[in-house]
Amino acid sequence: MAIPAAYDGLISYADSLFWIQSAEGPDQLVKWTASDGIALAAPQGFEVGNEIHAYGGGAVAASAGGVYGVSSKDGRIYRLTSEEAEPLTGGTGDQLGDLVVRGETVFALCEGTNGDQLVDADTSTGQVRVLLQSSSFLSSPRPGPDYVAWLSWDADHMPWDSTQLWVARYNARSGGSLGTPLLVAGGLSESVVEPQWSADGSLYFMSDRTGWLNLYRWDGQRTYAVAPMAADCAAAPWELGYRSYVLLEDGKVAIRARQDFEDHLLLIDETGHSEALQLPYTAIKPYLCTIDNAVAMIAATPTTAPAVVLIDRDGSYAAIAGQEPPQNEVRQPERHSADGIDFLLHPPIDAETNWRAPVIVRAHPGPTDEISLRRDPQMDFFTRHGFAVADVDYRGSTGHGRAFRRSLYGNWGSYDVEDCVAVAQHLITLRVTLAAEVFICGSSAGGYTALRAATTTGPFRAAAARSPIVDPKRWEASVPRFQRAHASALASGAIAVSSADIECPVLLVHGLHDPITSAQDTVALASDLKARGADHELLVLDTSSHTLAAPDLAAKVLDAELRFFRRILDQSESAKRT
Repeated sequence: MAIPAAYDGLISYADSLFWIQSAEGPDQLVKWTASDGIALAAPQGFEVGNEIHAYGGGAVAASAGGVYGVSSKDGRIYRLTSEEAEPLTGGTGDQLGDLVVRGETVFALCEGTNGDQLVDADTSTGQVRVLLQSSSFLSSPRPGPDYVAWLSWDADHMPWDSTQLWVARYNARSGGSLGTPLLVAGGLSESVVEPQWSADGSLYFMSDRTGWLNLYRWDGQRTYAVAPMAADCAAAPWELGYRSYVLLEDGKVAIRARQDFEDHLLLIDETGHSEALQLPYTAIKPYLCTIDNAVAMIAATPTTAPAVVLIDRDGSYAAIAGQEPPQNEVRQPERHSADGIDFLLHPPIDAETNWRAPVIVRAHPGPTDEISLRRDPQMDFFTRHGFAVADVDYRGSTGHGRAFRRSLYGNWGSYDVEDCVAVAQHLITLRVTLAAEVFICGSSAGGYTALRAATTTGPFRAAAARSPIVDPKRWEASVPRFQRAHASALASGAIAVSSADIECPVLLVHGLHDPITSAQDTVALASDLKARGADHELLVLDTSSHTLAAPDLAAKVLDAELRFFRRILDQSESAKRT
């Protein structure tokens, strides 16, 4: 299976774009300019990345003084050129990320064993100073003309549930000290994310105070809604450094807004008037930036993998890395709703009118993830082999507002399973598939959903679970510090998967050294199923990968899943003949 190049962490400075690019080898930092095209921005083999807050982010920043990146090997900040990586900071063993450069200073978030720190590093001396320390969580250090803004949240919350936005005066000449912090926005029932300073000194941020993640502006005294709408304009911040909007030179704002599975790029003027650019792109990563008054983004279509794209103000566009979209999308997934739950149905590639095929109902991970209208090579694998795939935005998904996102707390393994069951039954009723040909699969939290669905009496003929959570309570005790509050909220009321309750054949897949979910729990479940004589398969891979997304790993997993589903289908055919 060919895996297209992936692009992440897009940033800009002056006439240059930078992003992290991965294909067959390690992640590589590259630079693009209109005159020179794409070139390496770090020495060959220097891998930029971090694991701060478990999932990383904000590992690169650029300014007139140079390009700075965090090494995935030793966690230090380096000054980078295509030929040389010069260490700026010393190695402490702590995690660094969320980098921003202003003047001669790199601002960063530092995660240690005792909590988080906001720090700055002098680009001349490399001296690191602690600006603020917390035993809980901090993020988004954003320097303005005279102030620094940042986010904080308590250890028993997640940043998409409850955060606070603060500002304080910053004086570089007095040792980088912060003045008295002022609370701008946020609280127990409000999530605030992605602060940015504008050229006039206003502070912009996203907030879900109305139930939707929308953009606001604080002028130093009052807060104003920039463009109220019934749409989420930011993603759940699993990673640091997200930018779902960009401030343009003429005072307009370009913003990513999600509605009905699609991400739209909107231009908002100073009066709040919104204009949607007519683009073929339907999925946009939360890494918007600007270059020469154009908008740069990582975007995809239903038939093309993500590409780095430049968007002019008139809506014209060009892919500078990756595949150009077709002029006319002729193959789109079908949009459906079952009992108020939206899902995308991807027919087999060779499907004709009134098609019928085996269906795989797919529960996404997270579970605060979302279904995107973009090409997915793993989905393509199954549709090429005659299966249809139904991607479900079950309760708990993002993109449907705060209440929907939080609805799975205390109901995990129940609401999500009910929603997947409703989708399966809807497709059987539509006669696009047969009752004996419906499967469910999921990864991580979606793997738990798949296994819990396997404990129901129908409608799933079999279930496949990658890197699954088997025992929510045990998972809660073992997850990384950042995710613990999320695990606690989900695990409240959730029950462990018991082999005695599983009603259908299952395939279990896990990386032996997975740091996020327990391979030992998966192996133990397989052992219990074997003792029962239950139909099951187990694939354990010698890797520390949780996503199992690397090409060699994905190929092994997909082949195992295809063989498993086909075996179950063959058994059904044999049963019919007898």
